[in-house]
Amino acid sequence: MSTQFRLLEVTDVVFDEIVNQLELNEIFYLSLCSHKTMNIVRCHLRKSIKYPLFVDTSAKNAIIFGYIREQKRVNIISVQDEGKYNGEKIEEINIDGSTNDITKYEDHYAMYTGSQDEQETGFFLVLLHMRLLFRNDIHTLYCNDPCYKVSFMLHYSESLRMTYIVRGEDQKIWRMKSYEREESAKTNGLQLCSFLPRGYDFTLKRDYDYIRVEKAMYASLESVLQLSERSKEVILDESILISKGLNNFFNHWLQKRIDGLKFLSIRMEAYREFSVYKGIEQRISDATEEINYKSYTGDLYRLSPGKYLRRDDGVIASFFYNPSTRILNFGVVSKTK
Repeated sequence: MSTQFRLLEVTDVVFDEIVNQLELNEIFYLSLCSHKTMNIVRCHLRKSIKYPLFVDTSAKNAIIFGYIREQKRVNIISVQDEGKYNGEKIEEINIDGSTNDITKYEDHYAMYTGSQDEQETGFFLVLLHMRLLFRNDIHTLYCNDPCYKVSFMLHYSESLRMTYIVRGEDQKIWRMKSYEREESAKTNGLQLCSFLPRGYDFTLKRDYDYIRVEKAMYASLESVLQLSERSKEVILDESILISKGLNNFFNHWLQKRIDGLKFLSIRMEAYREFSVYKGIEQRISDATEEINYKSYTGDLYRLSPGKYLRRDDGVIASFFYNPSTRILNFGVVSKTK
């Protein structure tokens, strides 16, 4: 007597229950059994929208696909260089009508390729299969090379919610403009995670809801203004901005030269109230009530107890400097005063 469970022969109600008890990675592996299985699983899937999907092209000789659960990445499948084959048992899968081999690799399964062209083919096969199966667009892209921003645009019409640019030590530093070519995929949020040299050009051609720069220790007033011109929210974890530069930034905002900016958080090099307030003292008043700004990513930033900065058109911004962290938070508030 056969001990195999004939999954495709169960009733629709039973299949619904089975599929919706599985994790997304288990559902994905089940869909790889055959083209028929893929279509059946897709018809019964009800939980695809619970977790955002990601693609990571920043790893050397590997592309990783997965989803984000409780702010942690869960890997589903990767496209690896064949030199990384670990000797595990090879299993045959069906993806987009073609047969491919995969093996268990650490916490997920891997598909192996022998050339750059094969890797790109594998990338698109998995990308399209995942989007079709889960009826979800890719939410987050991790990349270090602008070519994958272009590649996404070829098969991807919607904007990404977040893109993380992660560069290895031996990899080229690309200009911001290289990630913003017309044929590249658009992204609403952008985070630069690698060290950036003095004089890095932050000129933007596109508009963003959110930009964060982690390791730009030489970021100056010019850098802040470049990022603020086309972004709603800007976070700089490091900078060389001093009080005079912050005063200049405030004057740009008062003159509506960076009118689209709603929030700035920046770690300053130095802060002295006299220099910050110089020439704009009459526009500054105390803000005593509790004010917090909720960012694009859901993080809360403190704006109180701080100061109000009032523009001629009645728009009010609040700012708060924390001397222990040297972080200045500046946010436009909805009320007028």
